[in-house]
Amino acid sequence: MVEVEAPEGSQILALGKTPTQWVEVMAGMGIDVSERTLRERANATGAFYRLGRTMLITPAQIDTIFERGPSCHSKSTNVGTISGRKVGSNTTAGQSPVHTGAALRHLQKQAHGTG
Repeated sequence: MVEVEAPEGSQILALGKTPTQWVEVMAGMGIDVSERTLRERANATGAFYRLGRTMLITPAQIDTIFERGPSCHSKSTNVGTISGRKVGSNTTAGQSPVHTGAALRHLQKQAHGTG
């Protein structure tokens, strides 16, 4: 990781790190998290700064991501070994407005008997 001297007075540039840098920091502490997961949690909580395509996260925002982020929502209560194929999705991304709108229009047409 390259240390960059921040402009005088900029707390964001002085303390902020990219998600890639935070993943490296956490890996050094034994915390295994992907950059994608960190970005998703930052977006979900709004705890980040963005300029163009660059995302910066300060230490205070990392705390917010851990505090406000969703906890595990596993419904499994089995203690034994699970075998076979699992059905379902574990994605946390939101629904696409394009697909949601198309689905809504389709259902409205069906309800009116025109589709």
